Amino acid sequence: MATIEYYEFTPPKREVNKIFLHCSASDNPEHDNIKVIQKWHLLRGFVGIGYHFYINKQGEIHIGRSLERTPAAQEGYNKGSIAICLGGLKDFTIPQLVVLKKFCFDINK
Repeated sequence: MATIEYYEFTPPKREVNKIFLHCSASDNPEHDNIKVIQKWHLLRGFVGIGYHFYINKQGEIHIGRSLERTPAAQEGYNKGSIAICLGGLKDFTIPQLVVLKKFCFDINK
């Protein structure tokens, strides 16, 4: 897992036809960290983090699961998808939303 300020999207070799957006379901500042999300996923029996990307409250993109791997994010619908998680439940920040919009635009290209 890595944190980056900007991510140059390169499509995976596997077929992708949809993006799923998730939230971490917590506005607790201590949970705004991809390592916390990974820990939660491991406790649920996942093999590593289920999301490909995590965008924290500061608008930083964190890389999770390899894009070449199918996500473990939406049971029954993972095939052909990319999973992005925003940190938070209902209090998303302007930096998060700006980065998410640009990121989804880049993926859609």
